[in-house]
Amino acid sequence: MQRRVLLERLRIPSISNCVRRISLWRHISTSTSTDKSDSPGPTLQDAHRTLRVRKGNGRPLPIPPIIDPIVISERNRWTEKKPQPKQDELTPFQQKLYQNPYAHALTTPVRLCPVTHTRLPSAFLLSLHIKLHPETSDPWLVPVTLTPNASNSHGLPARFIARRPLVSFLGRRNNWRRTLSLRLYDKLGTSLKSIVWREDMPDLIQTLLQQQVYRKLRWHFGQPGGKLERCASAHSADLDPLNDVACVLYLRTLRTRADELQAEVQKIVLEVEDMVDQLAKLQKKNYSPAIEAMIRSPPHWWRGPLLPRLQTNLRFPPLAFHTAEYRGRRVAVYGLYDLLDEERVRELVTGTSFEGADCVVLKESRMIVPVQMALMQLEGYAAESGP
Repeated sequence: MQRRVLLERLRIPSISNCVRRISLWRHISTSTSTDKSDSPGPTLQDAHRTLRVRKGNGRPLPIPPIIDPIVISERNRWTEKKPQPKQDELTPFQQKLYQNPYAHALTTPVRLCPVTHTRLPSAFLLSLHIKLHPETSDPWLVPVTLTPNASNSHGLPARFIARRPLVSFLGRRNNWRRTLSLRLYDKLGTSLKSIVWREDMPDLIQTLLQQQVYRKLRWHFGQPGGKLERCASAHSADLDPLNDVACVLYLRTLRTRADELQAEVQKIVLEVEDMVDQLAKLQKKNYSPAIEAMIRSPPHWWRGPLLPRLQTNLRFPPLAFHTAEYRGRRVAVYGLYDLLDEERVRELVTGTSFEGADCVVLKESRMIVPVQMALMQLEGYAAESGP
């Protein structure tokens, strides 16, 4: 009897019963989907979000931000490209700010120098990109952004502060690897070992910066009645009568005998420091075990000198940047002989109305902002400690 009941329970239903059940399920699902009682209700919009009206007297509930049309539209406002400001609609203060090269430099995106761990606007940094050699197909780190007509699509850059001493340091013992980001390491993989760093990278970057300044100045020197004007000197008595002075360009050198002495002093300091290091190594070699046990050794992480050095402010004096006073403020003074060279300066003024002049000034204008930024970058790259 029990066996018969068990077989009745396990009996497979007939085909007609299966068809009947399927049709019933379809009817139930169709009636459920067409029922509007469970559909979302109307919405309300306030200043910042969208609310869903609940049935009954319940308080409206906010829609998730990921699908809220108000939130999406506000987010898109900050991602879409803003139109360029119209010159006619700028206030006098905005016009002054628009003509200020320092403001343009400070508005560039802030980036990290991985060598010095310093965050600066990208206008004060150099960017190198990996390009394949046309003959050997080896990857090279080159400053393609300093070349004329350079595009913006060069891949991931290697950034560092735009200073010639730092570039010289990167060229020793593969220190340039510190400039590569983790994304570059992941992207390059095993080809990282074949990257080539040019031995003449400091000179190459300075040459490209000089060519950039020369190209931008050549157009202005060839425009009569443009944004250049003769000036007797950079003294305030000669500058104050002129209007809208942005910076002063000397068509000669600004170096003096003190700068030559400063270079000799730096050589002497380096020689003395080298002698001190050799003396320290010699003394350590001749120490007896008893004396060596009495000497307090530095920690393992210390890589600095073991013997005293000159004070930091004396060993590394501030960099020299020439300025002049103009109507209660300071303007930059550039010596083109020092930044470029005598031959390029002669090519700039030959055949122009400024031939034979010792000093000219650049007038404030949006047109000369790229020139000033190029001069600032070149001067900062090649700047040396003042006497």
